[in-house]
Amino acid sequence: NVKDEPDDVKAELEDAVEAPPAGSEQLRSALSDFLVKRKAPGGKLNALLSLLNPINLRAGALAKTTKYKTPRWADDAVTPPQLRAHWRMQVCESLSCKETELPETVTASLKTFLWPGALDTTRGEHLAWLVKVPGFVTKAWRATAEALEKADELFVGEDDDADGGDGGDEDTKKHTSDENDKELLGYMRIAVDPFAPPEKRQKHFLTLTTAQADEFAIPNKYDMQTTSEDRPIHVFSDVRENTAAAAAAAAGRERAARAAGFASAKDATHVLPADDFILEGRVSEKFDVRPASVTDEAYRQVSLRRMEEATKKTRVVGDVKGPQRVVPLPTNRNVVKRLDGKEEVKKTKHERMEKAGLENKLMGLFERRNLWTFKQLVEETKQPAVWLKEVVTELAVLNRRGPNTGMWTLKDMYKRKGAGDAK
Repeated sequence: NVKDEPDDVKAELEDAVEAPPAGSEQLRSALSDFLVKRKAPGGKLNALLSLLNPINLRAGALAKTTKYKTPRWADDAVTPPQLRAHWRMQVCESLSCKETELPETVTASLKTFLWPGALDTTRGEHLAWLVKVPGFVTKAWRATAEALEKADELFVGEDDDADGGDGGDEDTKKHTSDENDKELLGYMRIAVDPFAPPEKRQKHFLTLTTAQADEFAIPNKYDMQTTSEDRPIHVFSDVRENTAAAAAAAAGRERAARAAGFASAKDATHVLPADDFILEGRVSEKFDVRPASVTDEAYRQVSLRRMEEATKKTRVVGDVKGPQRVVPLPTNRNVVKRLDGKEEVKKTKHERMEKAGLENKLMGLFERRNLWTFKQLVEETKQPAVWLKEVVTELAVLNRRGPNTGMWTLKDMYKRKGAGDAK
């Protein structure tokens, strides 16, 4: 259910004419040509483009003066198709035309416009490489990046304290050039063999700078081995540039930051959620970076350090000084309890009878009744199950089908003998 908005919503919509959102250039051009053909006032263009802001679009959809009934606005179903439908209806209502009169160029360019909250797939066909590097190389690169960031912060602080003359710009350029030279992490080389098969025609190599390899005591030469991957892999990021979604997200973060008591969104980065994801491209090549030689002395040192870290004891047993209170461990009766609350019944072990005595007892049981279950025989004879089954198998047979399935009965030879003795 959609609640009615107050009467000043329409006035808010009229005052909401703002600059066209980023990424609407194609739609702006197509809409401008359409307005020229209809001889509409020049101020209509910016007013219609301002409806690309979902806030303005919602205000127009919920205004009491809005005439169209479908689609109805629902805050829990704000999807790009719904936004496009509302925009078309409000544009047609503003220009007093039918939706079918909108040219194909307008509707097509509207589909390419990126609404806030939609996944940006414009870069989905870009190709990217997925490179897996060893952990010690990742640590070295991360340490280098953190050191450069700290150096930049220190330089900015020193530059703010210095005089603001023209000579400072030359020093800044020189410092920036030196920092860019230090940012070099390594080189990638591609060797092409035109006579090799297509899958082995290219070989990739990675070489770190000598300064970085010596600083972190790691190898500087690596092979980039291609690995096959049947499943499609895509690359995502949380950076949106020059889009309406980026502008809307930035404005939303600013409002949330001010509502939380911060001066700007930069001061509330640890409180506000991150931006939405964007599809950057499709992985075309996947590489595993491995040291070029396992006999390299630097790689041997890396392996040795890795083994020492893996075998390092994290828990140490120490001597406790002073008097200690010894608490006895609880007995099994206190530890184990039945879920049904009943006490555990102790099982008594039965001693084996002589075979002849057990046979006589079984014959007496079968004289009382022709059919017995094995459980009943165990209860009557009080004998171990394994020993009882060994003896009863010689005297009786087990019914495996029929109404007496699972019950034992005397063999025919013993039945006839019993009948003869009885006479």
